[in-house]
Amino acid sequence: MKPLIELKGVHKYYGKGKQRIAAVRDVTFQIEAGETFGLIGESGSGKSTLGKMLIGLEPPSEGEVRYAEKALWKGQSFHRPRPGEIQIVFQDPQSSLDPRMRVKEIILEPLRALPRLERLEKGGEERLHALIRRVGLKEEHLSRYPHEFSGGQRQRIAIARALITDPAFVILDEPTSALDVSVQAQVLNLLKELKQERNLTYLFISHNMSVIRYMCERMAVMCKGEVVETGTADEIFRTPSHPYTQTLLASLPSIFRDKRVEANV
Repeated sequence: MKPLIELKGVHKYYGKGKQRIAAVRDVTFQIEAGETFGLIGESGSGKSTLGKMLIGLEPPSEGEVRYAEKALWKGQSFHRPRPGEIQIVFQDPQSSLDPRMRVKEIILEPLRALPRLERLEKGGEERLHALIRRVGLKEEHLSRYPHEFSGGQRQRIAIARALITDPAFVILDEPTSALDVSVQAQVLNLLKELKQERNLTYLFISHNMSVIRYMCERMAVMCKGEVVETGTADEIFRTPSHPYTQTLLASLPSIFRDKRVEANV
C-alpha cells in the first residue's frame, strides 16, 4: 500500500547568502493512510514548518512533498488535492478563530473553496447541527462569538471547522498545548474518536512526549531542523537510539516508557 504522505529530502531555508538559515534539513518520512503519525521536538526544531508545507503555507526550498503520490509543490506553486482534503487545527484557538465572526460563520468558512452544490450539501443545517453536537457543543452556540467560550470549547470549534469539508488528512499542530491538563485529555479523546469514526489520517505535532505516546502509532523526533529518529512509538519509548530522544525521555516518569501502562494525559 502506498503512503498517503511522503517527504523526501525536504529542506527549508530562510534568508540569503550568509544570512541563510536552515529551518528544516533533509527530512524524509512517510505517513500511512489511517494512522496517527507524531512529530516531536523542541520549539524551533522545524516541526511546525513541515506542517505549513503540507497545508500550503510554506514552500520547500528543496525536496519532494507528496500527497497520494502527487506532488503538492511545484516550485513556489501549491497544487492541492480536492479542496478541503487536507485541513489543520492550530495550537491557539484564541488567535486562530476570527473574533468578529460568529461560530456558524467560522465553521462554514472552509466550504467557500468547494463547488456550489457540494458547499450547499456539506453546509446544510442538519449536518452542521450534527457536527457541532459531535464535538461536544450545542446548537445555540452557533450564534455566539469565540470570546464567549473557554479555551477547550474554542478548540472544539476549530476541530469542527477542520472537519466540515470531510478531510482525509488533518494536521494537528500542538492542538492541546494551550489548554489545561484536564481539558487536554477531553480534546485528545475526542480526536481519537473522530479519527476512528471518519477514517482520518493525522499528523500530530507536539513537544509533549506523553501526548505523542498516547495518540500515535508511529513518530519522528526532530532536533535543530533534522529528523534524528523514526519508528513506532512503542519502539522509540522502549529503546530510543538517538541521544536527543534519550534526553527527552529521561525527563518523563517511567510509566510513559512502559507499553503495559497507558500514558496518563
